[in-house]
Amino acid sequence: MVDQAAALTIHMVDVGQGDGMLVKTPSGVVIAIDGGPDRSGSYADYIKKLGITKIDYVILSHAHSDHYTGLGTAIGLLPKDCEARVFDPGLARPDITGYQYIRDTAGCRYRSLTLNQSLLLDPKLELSVMGVSDVPYPQNDGTGINNTSAVIKLRYGSFSMLFTGDAQTEAEKNLYMNFSMQLAANVLKIGHHGSCNATGTSLLKAVSPTYALISSGGPTDPNMFGHPHCQTLDKLRTSGVHYYRTDQNGDISVISDGKVFAITPTRGAVDVAACPRACAQPSDF
Repeated sequence: MVDQAAALTIHMVDVGQGDGMLVKTPSGVVIAIDGGPDRSGSYADYIKKLGITKIDYVILSHAHSDHYTGLGTAIGLLPKDCEARVFDPGLARPDITGYQYIRDTAGCRYRSLTLNQSLLLDPKLELSVMGVSDVPYPQNDGTGINNTSAVIKLRYGSFSMLFTGDAQTEAEKNLYMNFSMQLAANVLKIGHHGSCNATGTSLLKAVSPTYALISSGGPTDPNMFGHPHCQTLDKLRTSGVHYYRTDQNGDISVISDGKVFAITPTRGAVDVAACPRACAQPSDF
């Protein structure tokens, strides 16, 4: 049983087709990681539901609107100082009004992340940047921007979780090449909403999670891309990894005292096999 007095809580908010997470440390530090597309205000509503009136840090995995739009609310709850509080991969997109709003609102509190960086946001947590780029690759397109994603490993005692943003195959290959022996984690936040072009077999084996979490939209979401793809769910089942997904399980909470952990969905069962569709051109390594 988790010791509530020493609990770290990680919330995956059901923001539809996007990512939005909140981390509350045992010390009371609150970290927002992505904020969803905010079409329905679900991320802001969740912050209010938790009774959060102050956020200490904001991390944007990469500069796509289904991750940054809802962060305006979180940034608005930051202290009004010039400490480093808002982080992202450093890809400037001055032509994108929504993203530039995040930079402008962060102001002097903004910092870009660097590979191998340790984020000292709470003395009880280890937060290690294992993947990040300020240049899209292999091309300057949507996939390239996904591959700039900050990949961060959180460790609290013997519990660990890997956050992957929308990292796709090319970024996962770099992650595996650089950190294959350091990737093991209890929980894996699946990359790119369960796309068939993420969660490479080699990466999954290196992380060897007990549970995976997937944030994706349901059939009524206007940005429905068929996530999570059938190929990804097949990989998880073949590897013996249990999973929860926001389209089936709603908001999902992970709680750990640094020794044991528990995962609680708002609704539904673990390992729901239904998948919208397989994708035609999967990639793997």
